[in-house]
Amino acid sequence: MINEYPSYLRDVPAGQRTYGTLSYNRKSKCWTIKGEPCVTELAKRLFPGCDGRGRGVARFTAHRRIVGELNWLMIRYPLEIKESDQIRWENALEDAREYAVRREQALTMPETATPPQESFSGDLLPFQKQGLGFMLSTRRCLLADEMGLGKTVQALAFLATTAAYPAIIVVPPHLIRNWQREVERFLSPDKKLRVHVIKGLTPYALPEADVYIIHYLLLRGWKEVLPELGFRTAVFDEMQELRRNGTSKYSAASLLSEACENVIGLSGTPIYNNGGEIWNVVNIIDFHFLGDWESFSREWCYGYNTAVVAKPELLGEHLRREGLMLRR
Repeated sequence: MINEYPSYLRDVPAGQRTYGTLSYNRKSKCWTIKGEPCVTELAKRLFPGCDGRGRGVARFTAHRRIVGELNWLMIRYPLEIKESDQIRWENALEDAREYAVRREQALTMPETATPPQESFSGDLLPFQKQGLGFMLSTRRCLLADEMGLGKTVQALAFLATTAAYPAIIVVPPHLIRNWQREVERFLSPDKKLRVHVIKGLTPYALPEADVYIIHYLLLRGWKEVLPELGFRTAVFDEMQELRRNGTSKYSAASLLSEACENVIGLSGTPIYNNGGEIWNVVNIIDFHFLGDWESFSREWCYGYNTAVVAKPELLGEHLRREGLMLRR
């Protein structure tokens, strides 16, 4: 049983000289460092995903990976945490520690999970229970099982187990009816779970529901609306649809993902041999997990701004090891 977390998540020793402050911006949902040049310069150099605008300031979108990296930075350069944000930081750090332990356990002793019978109608195969356990331990990941292995049912089992509603499922247009049937079959055989299919590019007042289904071509019309509706879970089916950025569809998906606590991507198409495509997909799940594009293309591909990954097997292993992808 693994019960220790990595050294970069240990407590920052008390009583040391501080080099600046750390505070939380509730409006932008980011952690902000204001400090001496030695701190902010290092932060901007090591973490290209941070917002480095302004001298002596570095801003980091709040999620558990960033919390771990900030804690690692503070072990080297202690920061004074704003008093009103102390409890928030302690809770975020504890969440990052628990995730690190769960991730290590998933690698060494893969967990299995079974959805509750009262909210899920169906039986999972052993490897699907393992897939459910993986999703429960990571909460933001790409399930990249081959076609026919039941990615849909595993995603629905995740919803049944977490009950993290309201949830939104984003699918290709031709799969709308299939997903509606599967949701009603596995999650709502008694018709108590409310399902609504979003229609049209023009936003309207959505009826109350537990699960909403929308297709990718409509995302651009709902770009500003969906992130404000309080979705707890987003499921992106055939996530290779988001392999190219720079579109309204991609931008809308990115904003939606950022607003959700759980993000599950489904794709049976292995795309991690194309750097640009997997970089875009992973960015939806965990922004800049693979660094910014310049850093990623330089280190993982055949050169700056090239799209072909030099060692795709190593990249796939990295994504699996870090809890970002599961493929069987």
